[in-house]
Amino acid sequence: MAASSAMASESIVILQYHHVSDKTPKVTSVTPETFRKHMGYLHDNGFNVISLSEAVTALRNKQDIPEKTVTITFDDAYLNIYENAFPILKKYNYPFTLFTATVPVDKRYKKFLSWGQINEMANAGATIANHTLEHGHSVEKLPGETKQQWLTRFQKDLEATETRIKEKTGQSVKMFAWTFGETTPELRGLLDDLGYVGFGQQSGAASIYSDFTRLPRFPMAGIYGVNDFGIKVKSKALPVTVQTPESSIITKENLKPELKLTLAAGDYQKKQVKCYATGQGELEVIWLDDEKTQFKTQAKSPLPAGRSRYNCTAPSNSGKVYYWYSHAWLRLTDDGKALN
Repeated sequence: MAASSAMASESIVILQYHHVSDKTPKVTSVTPETFRKHMGYLHDNGFNVISLSEAVTALRNKQDIPEKTVTITFDDAYLNIYENAFPILKKYNYPFTLFTATVPVDKRYKKFLSWGQINEMANAGATIANHTLEHGHSVEKLPGETKQQWLTRFQKDLEATETRIKEKTGQSVKMFAWTFGETTPELRGLLDDLGYVGFGQQSGAASIYSDFTRLPRFPMAGIYGVNDFGIKVKSKALPVTVQTPESSIITKENLKPELKLTLAAGDYQKKQVKCYATGQGELEVIWLDDEKTQFKTQAKSPLPAGRSRYNCTAPSNSGKVYYWYSHAWLRLTDDGKALN
């Protein structure tokens, strides 16, 4: 899972949506009107919208990628994707990926898609991918569960979901979206061993430097689905070649975790690198060498239970686009639970 040492030349922005509705929680939703504006912006500004499989292949093979390349994903298989997003996507003939938790679909839960609707979208070019059976917290261990039992349970869930998707749609692309964006090095290692590509919920563009077990996606929901859309879809990946630590998990002994990043050369202003923490604003950036290839940053106050992020950005030399990198942190509760 080490980052590539080859020079990165291009980036791909992966957009992540959940609900497309004005009747669902704002924290996981964009309105149909906002979604319509997003897709219209991509069309009117000449964006290259490709499938997620094409994006992964291009990054893995270090292919030349056109400027302003974007791919579109949805998590959880909500009915409003079919009702409100699908007609707009068909209008522009945009491919998209639907990360599907299969149990809610099998049990016909209210507000979830049916397999018939999923197959209608698949026949129109959608990719159907893995999002676990029931959308639980994969990072949580059961009481008394050993590490190996936990990993075995995760593998069985992953493989059962992939089998069900193939049974119902004929697709098996071995792409997996981490529920809640939560993961650990052990889970990522297993995912990699099983031949899957993983996708997180930390913001930023994806590049050849990215970890293919947790490729970044820009969450589109709430204020993040409205503000700065044009800046985000034009952004590029800050070329991080080494990150310390690899883990997202923080402990009670380390509630203000330090993040250390090593950067490759690129078209970005090193003097303008800035980092921010969830709820804490701008953090101090400390360069560790005269050439400004490595720096560290750290929260000013303890991170709370639940999910937090450090976002680091820098403008391009022209000032026209931003380079972006995000690291997700997860603090479990005292009894080892992840918060919804």
